[in-house]
Amino acid sequence: MTEGQSQSSKSPRVNVVEPVPADGRFALVDAHMLGLKGYGGLYVLKAPKPAIVETGFSHTVPKALRALDELGIAPEAVAYIAVTHVHMDHAGGAGFLAERCPNAQVICHHVGAPHLVNPEKLLKSVQRAVGPLFPYYGEMRPVPEERVIAVRGGERFELGDGYALEVIDAPGHAPHHACFYEPRTKGLFTGDAVGIYRREVGFILTTPPPSFHFEDSLKTLDALRRLELKWLYFTHYGAHPEPYALMDEYERRLTAWVAAIEAAWRELGGDEAAVIERFVREESGSELARVYPPEVLRAEIAMNVTGVLLYLKKHRSPPSS
Repeated sequence: MTEGQSQSSKSPRVNVVEPVPADGRFALVDAHMLGLKGYGGLYVLKAPKPAIVETGFSHTVPKALRALDELGIAPEAVAYIAVTHVHMDHAGGAGFLAERCPNAQVICHHVGAPHLVNPEKLLKSVQRAVGPLFPYYGEMRPVPEERVIAVRGGERFELGDGYALEVIDAPGHAPHHACFYEPRTKGLFTGDAVGIYRREVGFILTTPPPSFHFEDSLKTLDALRRLELKWLYFTHYGAHPEPYALMDEYERRLTAWVAAIEAAWRELGGDEAAVIERFVREESGSELARVYPPEVLRAEIAMNVTGVLLYLKKHRSPPSS
């Protein structure tokens, strides 16, 4: 062993677990998605039946296992792995994590569940959608079909001591999207149904292809507002109070985003490449440039504009020639 290795081995290990202010039994793990701190993560619930909500990418799994160790949870004790939808930043690690947590059942929306069992088609779709960002996304491994619980909304999974995960059908961001309501803390695991929220820049829109649907997104927000809420547990990123104000703000931002893209689409006569380039140029000079590297920002904006353009082509009249 070299001197440098010896010194390194003696340095204190930095914990990966972040406390969640809503409850001392909840922990947040930063997945450093896209190489960014505080962009995406997963949650561990240390209840009598422990649960993990979201998995991050495949390369997030070692962090998830380390978090279990820090919390004193044996992987064999994990009862549930719940993913809000099958996009890889939320479910890419599901198959790998299920292998390491052999008694856990994997909860997933029924529309997305087949893609966990056989992820080949999903991987190709993600590669088309994210383009140059795909190397960040890792791999997917199938989840055995007998371990997948396909849900439709209304199901409740008891975790013990009053903790539970209640499933809410939440289409819009994708048709295979669910949210999970935790009644003891009155908190909602939002997935992407309430967008991306970072304190330093506020909301970031997430409207990816191929299945973003604007009206469904608004209906989902209406349904979520009817819940008794104190907290929103964002995958992107962290636990935040004032849930109703945040949902109202997201609806305003989403509505303005779709309207602006539609206006550009019509102004530019349906020239999609020109629309994408306009928004990439505008957003590259915005406050988002403070939190995204240029190549990540460009790819993210292009992807999310493309998602709205696909929605417009399917559901709105085409621009007049």
